[in-house]
Amino acid sequence: MKLSLAGWSLNERFMQKRNALRLLDFPKVARSRFGIDAIEPNNIFFESTTLKYLRELKKCARNEGVSILNIAVDEPFDMCQGGWLGRRAVNGYAWWIPIAAELGCTAIRANSGGGDARSYSSAQFQACADNFANLADRARPLGIRIVMENHWGLSGDPDRMLKVRKMSSNAFDFLVDFGNWPKTLDRYAALEKIMPYAHAVHAKIYQIDANGRHPSFNLGRCVQIAKSAGYDGFLGIEYEGGGNQDEGVRRAMRELKKFI
Repeated sequence: MKLSLAGWSLNERFMQKRNALRLLDFPKVARSRFGIDAIEPNNIFFESTTLKYLRELKKCARNEGVSILNIAVDEPFDMCQGGWLGRRAVNGYAWWIPIAAELGCTAIRANSGGGDARSYSSAQFQACADNFANLADRARPLGIRIVMENHWGLSGDPDRMLKVRKMSSNAFDFLVDFGNWPKTLDRYAALEKIMPYAHAVHAKIYQIDANGRHPSFNLGRCVQIAKSAGYDGFLGIEYEGGGNQDEGVRRAMRELKKFI
């Protein structure tokens, strides 16, 4: 396994009003500040999607020896909707497929949607499966894989994620996040269920103290679950603790390196 850096780890710097971090500078920051040679940007950090901009971003990454692994896409649409609403959702995510291909990515992350319902209807499951299958069909010719993250809504439960994947004829894989589970779920049992189908993994990090303690959950156990499932890809650091984000990423790196 190797470490990559998810763009959300530095979200405050990307979104600050003055002297914001530009996505064009993200590869250099990852390499020079953290010694990381793979990044996972969020779509909301793209200043443009023109071919000129994408080629400039690709050049910046190449000059730093940094790979752009995937794009974490958030769209204000619901993949659990049928009809024209579902088609709109698929089209919204599909916009990012050729962008990912141009940048040399292997995947884009799409959210299941579904809101915060306590239960989901058979129609919602079917719509989600159909929409993800359609999105995957559009991505396949460009060599892009669609991945669903355990990212709330319908995807807040591993059994629901697996059900939709099966209904879609396994058209997509998962971006497995160590966090993002409701407190009522057994985090480790949930990870064990979906990890065999992981295309990518986000090592969600909350507050780590100066002694390396991560009280929210056992990071070492999460990494071991990934190893036991045969996962040998990147662990994307996704720091969401308070305080200085640069220091949070550094502490996350020190802690995760103990386990990989």
